[in-house]
Amino acid sequence: MTLLLLCLGALQCCFLYYLARAGYRLPAKALEDEKANNAIAESRWPRAALIVPVAGAHPHMATALKSFLVQDYPCLQPIFVTATAEEPAAELIRGLQKEHASVRHVMAGLAQACGQKNHNSLRGVAAADDGTQVYVFCDSTHPAQPDFIKHLLGPIVRGESAVTTGYHSVEPRDRQCVTLAYALCVLLMRLLQAVPLFGQLWGGAMAMSRTAFMQYGVADLWSRNVVDDCSLTGMLLRHKARIRICPGALLRTEAAALALPVWRAWMDRQTLFLKFCVPALWPFLGVFALCMFLPEFLAVLALAGGALNIGSPGVVAAAMAYSAVLLSVLYFWRNFFTAPISLSRLLPAFVCATGMLVFVYLRGMVAGDIVWHGIAYTVGKGGRVLRMTRA
Repeated sequence: MTLLLLCLGALQCCFLYYLARAGYRLPAKALEDEKANNAIAESRWPRAALIVPVAGAHPHMATALKSFLVQDYPCLQPIFVTATAEEPAAELIRGLQKEHASVRHVMAGLAQACGQKNHNSLRGVAAADDGTQVYVFCDSTHPAQPDFIKHLLGPIVRGESAVTTGYHSVEPRDRQCVTLAYALCVLLMRLLQAVPLFGQLWGGAMAMSRTAFMQYGVADLWSRNVVDDCSLTGMLLRHKARIRICPGALLRTEAAALALPVWRAWMDRQTLFLKFCVPALWPFLGVFALCMFLPEFLAVLALAGGALNIGSPGVVAAAMAYSAVLLSVLYFWRNFFTAPISLSRLLPAFVCATGMLVFVYLRGMVAGDIVWHGIAYTVGKGGRVLRMTRA
């Protein structure tokens, strides 16, 4: 047990430290992209349609949508899409139209054979002007900086890639374990994007040229799939198409008093999207979850055994050494949050996050449905929607 704990603990800590180092390089890359964007003449920026599927009544939605309407971009057409005209988000959009005449509100209707978000996005594409050269797809609950669109489209304009993606960060506004664990999970995904091997699209902030949208048959893919980003990532990988990560296209949001069922449902979706849309990565996710959780589990057992005088001194010493190294690595991770978080709060949240990952993975092994915004999707191979059940 001592050797297993030391080996797995060393592997985990080295990986977390490597991610932290990769994350520290993101601001420099964002600054480099910003300088390249500033060198682009205003006349070279393509006409872009900003398509935002909107649903629900999130407390940050109004702020997020308003941030998209004050972008420092010369030719942007904002298109906000709801399923119906009666939902709360539709009322919010109608209010924004009174202040911003450029906003176009599209009622997509209810999806029949794909995820509602996909359906809304495709209706937004259909509503875009004929002269649109680039499509930008964003979530409706994460506020953006004024240069967000330029960061996302800069690599497309420079010819570096036809498909780009940003990501988001979560700033915890309380120190509850669930809130911190959720923020750590989002941070992990963001740092994984800094590693080329793990980089993939995030549907909350992605863009593609109109040519790429047509070339890769995105409309056909989305019209039968449960999700936008994972399905598209899998297809692009098969075509060996490059996905350009844009660290400057970072949406920021806050989290506070997050309920455990809400976080668990979010984790369920993240893992199940991967299971159905990129099945080749599903076994690797299981190995990753086990390698992240097992060292902590063994360390807790060892320390509990030592406290009860039933554990060997060697195992206890290994557990203490591992705990000290893990705390040192988490010290680097806490620097990614603007407000200081004590290690005494961060460590339990990290253990909770890795435990939840194992839990949702085990649940996902037998799951056939994905529940999202009140709709249960029965999903088949590749993320194809087989049946939809609305609550």
